[in-house]
Amino acid sequence: MRLTEQQLADYLADLAELLERHGVGLDLLEDERLDLDAGPAGSRSFEIVGFLPDGRRPPLSTLTLREQWRATSDATFERAEYEYELLDHERGFRRAFHLHDADYFVRVFLVAVHEHCERPVGSAHCPHFAGEPIRDGYAAAMRLIELWMDPAVPNCNHLSCLE
Repeated sequence: MRLTEQQLADYLADLAELLERHGVGLDLLEDERLDLDAGPAGSRSFEIVGFLPDGRRPPLSTLTLREQWRATSDATFERAEYEYELLDHERGFRRAFHLHDADYFVRVFLVAVHEHCERPVGSAHCPHFAGEPIRDGYAAAMRLIELWMDPAVPNCNHLSCLE
């Protein structure tokens, strides 16, 4: 996926809107807005943190979407890394879908993407599980929201350990 800077800004705004439409409260101050952060070599990144409505104050469950985009030679950006994560403290689990440190993961495990699954939070029988690439932030948000809404707590035992 390649996007211009304006398309990337629109994508970020649309992701925030999708989360809010599903009841996720964004972690923003009253006048604060989500912006793209400029990085080295013209890269862009963002982080969206949201609280899931669980009836607690403050909410115990969070959903986080992070992406890094690298500048290309044709004035567009392509997604280089992502970290999508659900922390459900009420039910005691964490699920995450990652694409980062790709050179390391390809060299050591022959895969670029991996997953995390902890139940209880902070306890995993495997540090990295095999995973499928996540198409974009929209697919990640919907998958994490569905996991959070599912009455069955995810079972980490069926996942394939990379280590």
